[in-house]
Amino acid sequence: VNRIVVAVDNLPNEKLPVRLWPLRKVGGQPEVLETAGRTVLAANNASRYTAHVQALTALDMRQLAALYVREYPRFQAAYRALGYSEGYFNDRLVDVIDHLLVTPDLAVPPTLVRPKALYLYADEDLESRSLGQKVLLRIGPANAGVVKSKLRELRRLIIRRDAPPKE
Repeated sequence: VNRIVVAVDNLPNEKLPVRLWPLRKVGGQPEVLETAGRTVLAANNASRYTAHVQALTALDMRQLAALYVREYPRFQAAYRALGYSEGYFNDRLVDVIDHLLVTPDLAVPPTLVRPKALYLYADEDLESRSLGQKVLLRIGPANAGVVKSKLRELRRLIIRRDAPPKE
């Protein structure tokens, strides 16, 4: 619960230390393609994320939402432990889902640059996006569509009347 709360709280930010990620890091290096003088993520790069997306697809979001509601006091306590003396984790979760859902859907792979060891987006708007939005860009359009669909469903379920109590 603590790692999930920390991860959710940090998705709209720039970084989250690897040791705090709730999931294992995806293995391997990004696969890139040089085309027409541009470096872009190769289409098959998305396959690196297949296992994670399949695991998400297999989740019954109603059961997940019910578990969340049942365990909400633990989520709220973990949120308070982060130093938030006011506010509710459920509100933060909905805000973060909304933030992720506005990640642009790109028609063409974005151009990458590699000034040092890591690839960066050449487009300043994309490079300035949050950790969570960059993950959605990196996993490819099809995977991002699946993730966004699941996020929309979860959002709908947790804002219903039987959503977590405020305290």
